[in-house]
Amino acid sequence: MIKKLAFAICLISIVSCDPSDDDGNNVTNNNFSYLPLNTNNSWDYDVKIGADSSVEGLTVSSVSGNEYTLTANPNPPSGIMTGILSSGTLRATAGKLIGNGTVDFGIQGLDNLTLEITDGILYDQNANPDTELYTTSGTSTQIIQAYDLDISYEITTVQLASVAQMNVNGTNYTDVIHSQLIINAAIGTVILVPIPLLSAQDVIVIDNYWAKDVGLIKSDTQLDYTLEDLSFLGAVLPVPQSASILTEQDLTAYSIN
Repeated sequence: MIKKLAFAICLISIVSCDPSDDDGNNVTNNNFSYLPLNTNNSWDYDVKIGADSSVEGLTVSSVSGNEYTLTANPNPPSGIMTGILSSGTLRATAGKLIGNGTVDFGIQGLDNLTLEITDGILYDQNANPDTELYTTSGTSTQIIQAYDLDISYEITTVQLASVAQMNVNGTNYTDVIHSQLIINAAIGTVILVPIPLLSAQDVIVIDNYWAKDVGLIKSDTQLDYTLEDLSFLGAVLPVPQSASILTEQDLTAYSIN
């Protein structure tokens, strides 16, 4: 009798318990969105790059099934994440935001270098923290000031721990998920012999914060790199020796239909 009673209590607890597990892991819930994508939904941002600042907007311009197109104003925008979201199409399915578009590599001296994202998961509201969502790699070659630069890269997105609340521009948002987009790159060239110009390192790290039923509320992009010291060769490189630049993109207003 005691065994039967214990089994019944256990069964009831399984059926009636909260859908999250004891470790607080996310569970499947697709009844809401962290980037609502109805036609004409819009978001306005302040973008700061060092001492420079600008204002830009994102608008859902078209919807076809579960595929969406966003437009940026101005175009091209200053915010890297605004550029990614408006550079192609988005798809929302099973709690995931999936993007097809491009990323501006963003190192001074590398002209018109864009990296492709194909079916890249930008966030997964049901993923556990520290889950890798997407990875892709490729190569590109550019000739800059007579230097033949061979660039290899890897783009990765990761779901990080959620944030209970976050204040952005004086507005408090609750139920915020945090995802990250990382670009790791290496650059080689030939100066008499093949040499590494940039050893493999995380050049761009984008931290994105998405609020439930609101959208992207904050995106911080950190650009950091240091080239190899080739001064002993007497070469004048076409890319600055190092850089550390923070781009802050903060939501100021939004309209959700």
